[in-house]
Amino acid sequence: MASRLLAAGLLIGSALLAWLVIASALAARLLQAVIGLSVLYVGYLAYRGWRLLRASLAAASRQEALPAEEPGAHPFISVVVPARNEAPVISDVVSDLVAQRYGPPAAPAFEVVVLDAGSDDGTGAIAAEAARNAGAPADHFRVLPPELMAGTKTKGAALARATSELRGMTVAVVDADARVAPDFLAAVMAAWSRDLGAAAIQARRHPVNERHSWLTAAQAEEQLMDLASQCGRRQADGTAELRGNGMFVRREALDSVGGWNPRAITEDLDLSTRLAAVGEHVALAPEVLVGEEAVTSLPDLWTQRMRWAEGSLRRLMEHGPHLLVGSAPLGRKLDFLAFTGEFLIPPLFAASVVASLITIPLPVRMDWTIPISLFAGYGLGSLLLALAGLSGVGVSGGALVGRSLRGALFLSHWLVVVPTALVRIAIGPQTTTFRKTPRMGHASTDR
Repeated sequence: MASRLLAAGLLIGSALLAWLVIASALAARLLQAVIGLSVLYVGYLAYRGWRLLRASLAAASRQEALPAEEPGAHPFISVVVPARNEAPVISDVVSDLVAQRYGPPAAPAFEVVVLDAGSDDGTGAIAAEAARNAGAPADHFRVLPPELMAGTKTKGAALARATSELRGMTVAVVDADARVAPDFLAAVMAAWSRDLGAAAIQARRHPVNERHSWLTAAQAEEQLMDLASQCGRRQADGTAELRGNGMFVRREALDSVGGWNPRAITEDLDLSTRLAAVGEHVALAPEVLVGEEAVTSLPDLWTQRMRWAEGSLRRLMEHGPHLLVGSAPLGRKLDFLAFTGEFLIPPLFAASVVASLITIPLPVRMDWTIPISLFAGYGLGSLLLALAGLSGVGVSGGALVGRSLRGALFLSHWLVVVPTALVRIAIGPQTTTFRKTPRMGHASTDR
């Protein structure tokens, strides 16, 4: 109920503010000044993120692997793969994971655990066969009994149900469509060694089907824009966040905040905010890639983005107040407020467009510079992040400009998604189940 009231209040507040700035020149200029300041702040984050990206990639080229035979050099990791009807992709990710070079060859310091949550396409059996074909020792690969996962409706619920079955003091979560290199675990742990105080760490996500279409290529740019923003926030001691696929968390930190939230539809964002609320922080491993499939159709993209937006908004409403009054440093609280402010632009933009249209037949001054300013500010901030992310990984010249423009254009869809998600939270049915996106499988890789 609280989330519904907050969402409704945000929508009503956006409508009232939109009417005010259209009717008052002073209010309009003040809002435009705020937009300008927000663009400057995003530019600052983009610059700091670009620097961290470059530094991380440079450090990775000099990083030596952990000594393979040194006792205790490799904290034991439980790599968890939540899966429901993932037959097209599950064998690839299992093969990648059981082949990891982490720990002494005779005693690998990890286990791979597949959570088969109610599949009816043989996902569990295919995963087990892939592990056997890859020569995985019996004590390093498991498919948890289907009855243990019975009734789980979200990824968070499956993870919560499985936690007590895991042996590792570090829990890694990898999606069923992921692809990783043989040194994935070792590389993430090496990156984590640069920030040992972090409760969790996130690898860099990258679409393996980037070249499939304009849509999938734009999602690759979006990933780099998000990475630049995340790196900028972390570099400024802000609240960097987990992103689901390729996330690692210390078991002790996970237990300290009550484990995975089985009700969350974006368990990664939910956990990130709860960790931040108790003063913990998330590290980043920009130099370590974890592949995944980008969605290939507009309907699937809409479904995915609505889930992301609703999950992010709900966790801000539910856990944001605890973060602001909790033990997090002041800088992280301010960063969180600035990040939350980004979610105010889409509903205000939508409300200002509607308000401007309403004033056409009325004797009220119509100021179209407000929605234009909001759109331009959002686009310019997106472009700065795109330039930082793409340049940070080595893209240059005409490709840098073209891909940055595509990424900025693509990101504008959030101006529609966020207001729609707010309406759904305010008056629609509460989302309680996870709807996964279709997989392409072997056809998705750029080989």
